[in-house]
Amino acid sequence: MSAGERSQVWFPEIVAMLRSRWRQDLSWQSVVELRDLLQNKLDEIRRTRGILPPVFQCRGCGHVGPAKPLVISVRAMLISVRRFGIDTIEAMENREREWERHRRKNKLDLLGGTSEKRPPDACHSMGHDIN
Repeated sequence: MSAGERSQVWFPEIVAMLRSRWRQDLSWQSVVELRDLLQNKLDEIRRTRGILPPVFQCRGCGHVGPAKPLVISVRAMLISVRRFGIDTIEAMENREREWERHRRKNKLDLLGGTSEKRPPDACHSMGHDIN
């Protein structure tokens, strides 16, 4: 495992998938489905390469253990479309604002669903506050 892979999200394969599937006219449902595909690819890459999650230390109890699994939010995907030059800065800034309005209006979480899909880490499951 090379340095930084534990916290890496935008592997070249994921950027290539984003580049090949992104269109300005995607509906919000399609944007969320693309996010899900990218997340599945990230999970597959991490699993097949044996990449462990980042390590954190709980501020409350000092427990050291694996952090929550890395998750691609819809906003992170939109920012990455801009970051990797897949679409224009202006178009993506508009899409980010539209996403936030759509998300709030429809009471969606950061992943585009109606509830968070992230599993708790060890300290959260034990009732510890890691913030």
